[in-house]
Parts: sequence; C-alpha cells; structure tokens
Amino acid sequence: MLRLLQILVIVVCIGFSTASAQQKVELELVLALDSSTSVNADEYELQRKGLSEAMRHPSVLRAIRGLGEEGLAISVVQWSGPGKQVNSVPWRHINNEAAALKLAQELANMPRALTGFTDIAGAINFSVASIERNAFDGRRYAIDVSGDGTSDNNNPSAARDAAVAKGFTINGLIIHSVEYDLGDLARHALHTHYQNDVIGGPGAFLLHAENFKTFGESMRQKLVKEITGPLFANLRHQSQNVTP
Repeated sequence: MLRLLQILVIVVCIGFSTASAQQKVELELVLALDSSTSVNADEYELQRKGLSEAMRHPSVLRAIRGLGEEGLAISVVQWSGPGKQVNSVPWRHINNEAAALKLAQELANMPRALTGFTDIAGAINFSVASIERNAFDGRRYAIDVSGDGTSDNNNPSAARDAAVAKGFTINGLIIHSVEYDLGDLARHALHTHYQNDVIGGPGAFLLHAENFKTFGESMRQKLVKEITGPLFANLRHQSQNVTP
C-alpha cells in the first residue's frame, strides 16, 4: 500500500512538473498551408517563398517585438485530403528578430510533403490537436487556413465549431488560382464557403490573395493582424476573467 502511494505521488509530481514547465506565450499560431493537387509545383513554391518573405518583413518583425519577451509559438502544417496532414515546421518560439529570421530561412527550405484532395476539416482538427499537445501555454490560439478551393466532401463547419468552443480563432486566406479560375460565381462560392464554414471565433477574419504571386503580401497582412490581434486578444482575456 505504501509503495502504491509513493508511485501515485511520483506520477502527480511528474504531471505537475510537466504542466508548470510549459513556456508561456502570447499567441500559439498554426499556419495551415494547402498542399492539395490543385496547388501545382510552381504555386507551392510561391506559397513557400511568400511565407518566408512575409516572416522577414519589417511590419511582421515589429509586430513580434510588440509581444514582448513571451513572444509567440508558431508551427506550419501542410494539408490536403482526409488523413493527410503533416507538421512541416515543428513548434518554434519566436520572441525576437533573430528567431523570426531563422524561421524564415527554415520556411524557405521547406519541402512539399503532400498532394491529394481538399479536406479543410482535417486540417482544422489536426491543427487543434497540435496546439493542445505542444509545450506552450498561450493566451490566444489561432489557426490560419489558406487554400484555393472548397472541401471536397467533408463540410468543415463542425470541426470549426468544435475548435471555437475550445477558445480557438480560425482565420482564412483564400488564394484565387488562375489555373482553376472558374469565374466570379466560383469566386463567390469559395468566399461564402470560407466565410460560413471555415473561419470563426473571436475576431476571426478572411483575406483574399488575387493569385499565388500575391500570396506573400496577403500573408504579411494576415500575420500582422493575427500577431497584434487586439480584438480577439481582449475578448479572450475578458472571457478568462469572468466570474462564474
């Protein structure tokens, strides 16, 4: 009996130590990049290059400095069809310019990992699980879903709603592909899909990139908005301070 109690004490202490060892950050951010078949090799290269350049941009570096010493934790996920998601860049703690530039170089060298169908729900679920398992303790949680098409079969609204219920914000970046451009009606349908079924949570927003060549500039704007994020940051802090 004494031996059992000793084991229980050790287990509790280990669990407490693990929890208290989590690095506190202002924001935990997943960048979920569309790697489905509709994104050809050149377009993937433009995504990779655009993301790397956005991370180096003075406005993004300035936003990171504004977070102070805690900074943010960031990871990059590539996604395509059901069961096809991968952490292309593991979780990184970014709280100064040197760390951001190192991440930018890592992004510039990031190989393509996937092709396949389009499953935004799977991307959201995978990103939520990645945030829940990481070694960081953030005040805000955001998932940045970028893509050039609607989900093939699985409507992502249920996955979105489950994530929002846990306190996550999901933002969207639509990329209008020249190769698969089916006209204004298709553009409107894609916007409606992201607006109604993908984005959600406090302060959620949706941006458009007119094509893959302008992805980097759109991502730069998106990163600045997500990192500074006063609206959904304040809402989240208020919800945490509400007395039941």
